[in-house]
Amino acid sequence: MSLPSGPTHRLSSVKKGLEPDVTPGETAPLPGPFRPQEPFFWGVATSGYQAEGGYNGPGEPLNNWAWAESRGDVVPSGRTSDFWTLVHEDFGRCRDLGLNAFRMSIEWSRVQPGTVLGPMEGIGPDAEPPPFDERALYSYAQRIADCRAHGLEPIITLHHFVYPAWLGLDAWLKPETVDHFLVFVERTLTYLLRALPEDFGCVPPRWFITINEPNLQAFNHYLYRIFPSGHSIGVEPTVQCLAHLLEAHVRAYRLIHDLYARSGISPMVSFNNYSSDLYWSDTAMVDLLFAPARKVPRQLVQADLTERAHAFDARFNAARLFPMHGPRYFLGQWLKHFHYFLARRGFNSPVWERLIALLYERAEVPLDYIAFDYYDPFIAHALRWPTWHDFDLRKRSFRDWVLESVASKWWDWQMLPEGLAFFVKHLGRFGLPLLIAENGMALRRLPDNRPFRRKDNLARSRYLREHVRVVNRLVERGQPLIGYLHWSLFDNYEWGSFAPRFGLYSIDYTVYPTRHAVDATGDNPSATYAEEIREARLQFAAAARRAGKKSAEQIAPESGATPALPKKESNITAPDNVQKI
Repeated sequence: MSLPSGPTHRLSSVKKGLEPDVTPGETAPLPGPFRPQEPFFWGVATSGYQAEGGYNGPGEPLNNWAWAESRGDVVPSGRTSDFWTLVHEDFGRCRDLGLNAFRMSIEWSRVQPGTVLGPMEGIGPDAEPPPFDERALYSYAQRIADCRAHGLEPIITLHHFVYPAWLGLDAWLKPETVDHFLVFVERTLTYLLRALPEDFGCVPPRWFITINEPNLQAFNHYLYRIFPSGHSIGVEPTVQCLAHLLEAHVRAYRLIHDLYARSGISPMVSFNNYSSDLYWSDTAMVDLLFAPARKVPRQLVQADLTERAHAFDARFNAARLFPMHGPRYFLGQWLKHFHYFLARRGFNSPVWERLIALLYERAEVPLDYIAFDYYDPFIAHALRWPTWHDFDLRKRSFRDWVLESVASKWWDWQMLPEGLAFFVKHLGRFGLPLLIAENGMALRRLPDNRPFRRKDNLARSRYLREHVRVVNRLVERGQPLIGYLHWSLFDNYEWGSFAPRFGLYSIDYTVYPTRHAVDATGDNPSATYAEEIREARLQFAAAARRAGKKSAEQIAPESGATPALPKKESNITAPDNVQKI
């Protein structure tokens, strides 16, 4: 579908009195101050394939990374952090730290597994998919019940980059994969809605992230080729994958609400993008989901997004998050222009027709909150001077060697907490609750467990303090934040490598993956996180007393109760004025 550009249009209100008539880029104040939630979610994030262990080996469930593991293109995942075995102890660690939320995956490839590596094209359209594994569903129900028993609110991810190998290596280029995904979601949640109350006396999960980082999944498979894929590469397969992932989210959003309609539980459903200062790689997807509710005419969707892109860039430049001069700044500006050129090509692809038709079936926003991941989202930081000392020792094509010599690595990502403040204020304009679904920093360790210090000598404890304190100030100043999840509780498998270490607890992979509170540099980030959370709760309680709203005991209980969200008549409110922190 070609989305032609057109003249600037005025946005009509969604519901009288709720959203003033504004031009894209204009701002209007929210109806009232947003108070800290009860309790605010302090937690950690994990994913199944990266942490559980037990994938892609003989007789084990196979996912789309199985071909790369079997060919030696990546380090085998093996038992990773052995979370599948140590889950109870890990929940106990979270409780002892004072956490009240835990993000975990229900892995499609474990619930509907295949154990024989077939052709990379996957099953044919008329083939029967493998059966569901009731034991795996029961095990996940056990884990959710155990999570609640430790005072942790489970936040469930339904798709975290990986899917069953029987779908084929390039599954998300096929529209039928969306249908397979919906079958998985329906079967899994129907089981949990029955089994958790009946078998475990436990409330089913309420918070869901349908698709993890659809922007990175599409780009890393088909533009950068960092993730395993077939022979497809370029803009067209990238947008094809992205459009199908967003379609899967929208349809899953509606399905989850339908499944929960008779449960007495109001589900909270979102997806989480990897935050980026490239508008078309991130915020454009959220704006697209809002377009029907804003009554943007279908033929003017691209024009609307283009206007909002210019408004975003104006706000970003005005924030002056780093010096507006020097090689990195000018390289970043060039990359942005090139990105806009590719985006115009990508958004003119007919592949968007299905998604836009689906969105315009209903004048709703298929988001109950906005989840986002904040690491180093600035394109100006994406490249570095060529270096070869930090390659993983595995097979590489010439293109991979060249790309990896100049592309920044996990441990090159820079700390810029004021950037987190910018994205919170920016996303707060949508008027929905905000969840920081991931935030963290990487250290590097070799396979023999020898550590490397970062070039900036940054310790994880300092990183945590800087970001948690920004979160505290944002909440106190009325931004609609409901939670902060650190990536991750422990070191884990980072997409083909064990070199990047993100854990509050470090792991020595040369022996059994025992968790260590003190890392190889002498830092104890788990203790720091616990300390910062205690301080934050005291600050929130003091803010509540000053506001005369809640007592100190009510504002920050130690239980994992679900936060009380602000009462509203619609899931759309007016955009916020960007405030200075």
